[in-house]
Amino acid sequence: MIKIGIVSGFLGAGKTTFIKKLLEEKLSEEKVVLIENEFGQIGIDGTLLKKSGIEIKELNSGCICCTLVGDFEKTIQEVIEGFDPERIIIEPSGVGKLSEIIRACQAAKQSEKLHINMLITVVDVLKLDNYLTNFGEFFENQIKYAKTILLSRTQKASPQKLEQAISTLRGLNGKANIVTTPWEDLSAEKMLDIAQQDGSESLESQLKELLQQEIHREEGCHCGHNHEDGHHHNCCAHEHHHDADEVFAVWGTETPRIFSVEELQRMLGSLENGDTYGVILRGKGFLQVENGAWIQFDYVPGEIKIMEASPDYTGRICIIGSQLNTSALEKLFLGRN
Repeated sequence: MIKIGIVSGFLGAGKTTFIKKLLEEKLSEEKVVLIENEFGQIGIDGTLLKKSGIEIKELNSGCICCTLVGDFEKTIQEVIEGFDPERIIIEPSGVGKLSEIIRACQAAKQSEKLHINMLITVVDVLKLDNYLTNFGEFFENQIKYAKTILLSRTQKASPQKLEQAISTLRGLNGKANIVTTPWEDLSAEKMLDIAQQDGSESLESQLKELLQQEIHREEGCHCGHNHEDGHHHNCCAHEHHHDADEVFAVWGTETPRIFSVEELQRMLGSLENGDTYGVILRGKGFLQVENGAWIQFDYVPGEIKIMEASPDYTGRICIIGSQLNTSALEKLFLGRN
């Protein structure tokens, strides 16, 4: 059997960072293939992981759970036949629904050779409330179907914030392991043990139960509320199923432009202005800066990281959000009016 590990999580939660930790500290001796799903056409995360020396298959310009189902099944087939891996790690798009990724795995050809042994959702503890409020349909799905919930940025959270987050997550998923220890204090081996510790029978039964619940919800609302006033209660949110590309938008570009670090810091900071650019949830890319150097940048609301990077074939930028003003983004990063 080929082990399947799905590492989901909302935009910018830290999925790629976690996968790098696993690959570098623990899985370097295994025959691993990573299936990397980017929502936009400009692939960024695959480049970050190629240094790990594993085989990477990239699926760009959509989600496995909506527009790329056929491509995903084909990729699974190619991976099994071409590489005969011991383990496949799937990093879905940050706006993908975990339940749909599970279904895609179960529907894939040669699925009898696959065993889903890890269902991990990475959750940024500082963004939990915001994302539940604004993107609950996608975010809650990732939490409810997780077997392990791995909290990121816990070292920046107060004890009260952490306790509140755990209570919220337990309300959505009472069975998952919730990891609250800062990642630098845990070995990859320990994290892997936590994610794999339950037997396959227990995991399979949990998946069947959850998927049956979702099928039941899709058949209609039986909550007893009167919706004639046009208002829908939270318990009936399942009536409004959306694909990621109906809710989220992406803007990406390649550019040879050379930036200054100070200029880039200012640009990324301005993305907080929702009136100008739309609701920006994630920004990432590789760019050339002054003196021939290259940087990698990561943006989530309230946090900007700019790090040294190896030269790439050209500069690349990817912005994901909702109601994006692409003209304003082009003007900001490319100087186009």
